Amino acid sequence: MKTKRIRKLMISGISVTTNNKNEMNEETAKIATLWDDYSENSVYSATHDKANNSSMYGVYSNYTSDVNGDYDVTVGVEVTKNKKAIVIEDEKYLVFKKEGELPQVVIDTWKEIWDYFENNDEYKRKYSIDFEHYTKEDEIEIYISIEK
Repeated sequence: MKTKRIRKLMISGISVTTNNKNEMNEETAKIATLWDDYSENSVYSATHDKANNSSMYGVYSNYTSDVNGDYDVTVGVEVTKNKKAIVIEDEKYLVFKKEGELPQVVIDTWKEIWDYFENNDEYKRKYSIDFEHYTKEDEIEIYISIEK
């Protein structure tokens, strides 16, 4: 785990509103379906102004409160123009990096993040914009916004 400052990052894709309680129930979970919709509807190929990398992102934004509240999830790619994009500017992050099989590595890393913030007070979650960066097929970095 390390800290990193993101100066500017723009992500464009498709979104849904959910919460952690809904995501723990297969019948009300929306995130897996969002990823499926992104692939099945060829959103990647329809996205204009893509950056020069093909990394995928899962972005968590518009938090209504904390780990228990609603939030938006966006599946997308980095773009060079902010038309309809989520824009991250000058944010400080705590980065959790893991390797393993998808989607289990994502689930395990989020459990580690929740546990970390519940049991440590070195950093305080900001609940602004968090994101998953899929760097390789079996590697993920999860960026958690923290107070500066």
